Amino acid sequence: MTDLVELVRSVPDGVIRTVELRAAGVSNYAVSARCRPSGPWQRVLPGVVLMSTGTPTRRQRLRAAVAYAGAGCVLSGADALRGHGIDVPLGPDVLVLLPAERRAVSRSYLTVERTTRPPEPVWRDGLPLAPVARATIDAARRERDRGRLHALLRAPVEAGACGIDELAAELAAGSQRGTAAPRALLAELWLPVLVRQLALDVPHVGAGTGRA
Repeated sequence: MTDLVELVRSVPDGVIRTVELRAAGVSNYAVSARCRPSGPWQRVLPGVVLMSTGTPTRRQRLRAAVAYAGAGCVLSGADALRGHGIDVPLGPDVLVLLPAERRAVSRSYLTVERTTRPPEPVWRDGLPLAPVARATIDAARRERDRGRLHALLRAPVEAGACGIDELAAELAAGSQRGTAAPRALLAELWLPVLVRQLALDVPHVGAGTGRA
């Protein structure tokens, strides 16, 4: 008989797939009984159980999203930026990227986007995160408020996590859906950078002429 108390203690953030529970010796009946409204567990996503009651934390939602999406998934958008230490507002949904050939679908709070350009994940605290530039552009394509979009695009640059050129390159390489506003704002952000660069590159008028 599985020691459920010890099992709960050993599972990161209390999030586990039902297939793992069955492999540990917990029957389907026991899982269903514990996930009833009056039980001590709850189903967060299809095939994923939170071994506690109460509202799941954001981290538990992220764990559940990764457990549901499976191998090869990468967290992107605002949650990935937060994981990189960049303070941006979080929306209600969690964004997960999957290789195009996978067939998982969006559920509940989870948005699944299939991509032909799956990024190499950056692992933080056991979670696979999209690189900063990719996460920023994925979030920007979904942001409709101009003020929040401006703050979102500036945040990783001001944090020193990536450059405007990296954001522009990612914007050009990825999906073109929802890119009109980010393109316009990136152009605005990049203009002062180009002006400063030109000021450094162009010799000062009168320099080297011998005039006082």
